[in-house]
Amino acid sequence: FSPNGDGINDIFKIRGKGIKDFVIKIYNRWGQIVFETMDINKGWNGLIKDKKENEGVYVYILNAEMMNGQIINKKGNITLIR
Repeated sequence: FSPNGDGINDIFKIRGKGIKDFVIKIYNRWGQIVFETMDINKGWNGLIKDKKENEGVYVYILNAEMMNGQIINKKGNITLIR
């Protein structure tokens, strides 16, 4: 994603239907959490404590429970570019 203020891919967030509960955590290359939320309406804007985070690859871990009881656990990476 590219949080540069152009309105395109400025926020990394989870979208979907039928999600009952979820948590997403995003980690930097040192294993530190740079973003965490349980609110489906919130996403990461590339800032940490109002400071622009460096370009690079970040790891996410997503745990969710769907309305039908299905449990989803995903992990992967995202690339932040400016």
